[in-house]
Amino acid sequence: MEPDKSVTVEQLRAILRKDPAWSAYALGDLDVRWFLHCDWRVADGSLVLIVRAFDPPVLFAIGDVQTCLRLIPDEPRYGLQVRPDLGRALSENYRFLPKPMARMALDIDRFPGVQGNAERLSARHVPEILELYRDGAARGESPDFFFDSMVEEGVFYGVREAGTLAAVAGTHLVSAQESVAAVGNVYTRLRSRGRGFARQSTSAVVAELLGAGIRDIVLNVAAGNKIATQVYQKLGFRCACAFFEGYAERI
Repeated sequence: MEPDKSVTVEQLRAILRKDPAWSAYALGDLDVRWFLHCDWRVADGSLVLIVRAFDPPVLFAIGDVQTCLRLIPDEPRYGLQVRPDLGRALSENYRFLPKPMARMALDIDRFPGVQGNAERLSARHVPEILELYRDGAARGESPDFFFDSMVEEGVFYGVREAGTLAAVAGTHLVSAQESVAAVGNVYTRLRSRGRGFARQSTSAVVAELLGAGIRDIVLNVAAGNKIATQVYQKLGFRCACAFFEGYAERI
């Protein structure tokens, strides 16, 4: 099956908007700064996106599984963000250890507002943020999708304890054009956990996004992380769908 190479941004948006929670990151890729790094493939109402700004490229899909399989180009490696049914189908040709994840989406009417106090962070705080993230490196808990530029281009808040940054929450993407954002890079120092710092910093991020007019706000959480899931639920997030994350290599 040949993909439709004449597809327009409006047609891409129409497909992605059928499930904005699942498609949030792909909607962000419609922004001009990301669009040219993307390989968009569409057929029969299904869509496959390969983001080539990363190594390996990141694969996203929405629609009929068999149609998506025919649209996916044969690459030696992929970073996956796929629904479980497509992940299982890909396992016939790719070797990967899927990490079960949940995509959560904000119900705006259930957001309780800012919880406690958090400090707005900027590019000058990047060294402190990196130092905080190193706290979780040995346990594999540090955020694994963070770039310094995200702080300047997105929304980051932190909570301090005795003057030291104890918790951070930020964004993976913010698109005013598509009115979509993804909360991410949330981390609390091990010794500071259980004090509501993640709730404070995350609520501040969400409040600023809503104040800027963003209406579709999502986040990812490991499927078995009940504590984090409960924190996000108290902030008005609901589980929208399950998906697999991981790196895949061609068999």
